[in-house]
Amino acid sequence: MMPEPAEEMIVRNLIEALDQLHQDLDRVELWTAALGCFQQPVPGYEPNNRYLLSAAKSGSAKSVSAKSEHDKRRPRV
Repeated sequence: MMPEPAEEMIVRNLIEALDQLHQDLDRVELWTAALGCFQQPVPGYEPNNRYLLSAAKSGSAKSVSAKSEHDKRRPRV
């Protein structure tokens, strides 16, 4: 196998460097877009009543949490 001529080696290295530069620019573009989104304030949110828990459902949730608290206080045998 013959050694690679200097001119071909330089061209290959330049191509690899340009490919790496393109990848780096893609990452910079991605992070710039992401940071731009985080600079905007969070839009207001008004929940729809359709998704709120009713009083009957929240009452059962309270009894479950009270039972869990009671179980935590009981010593394990």
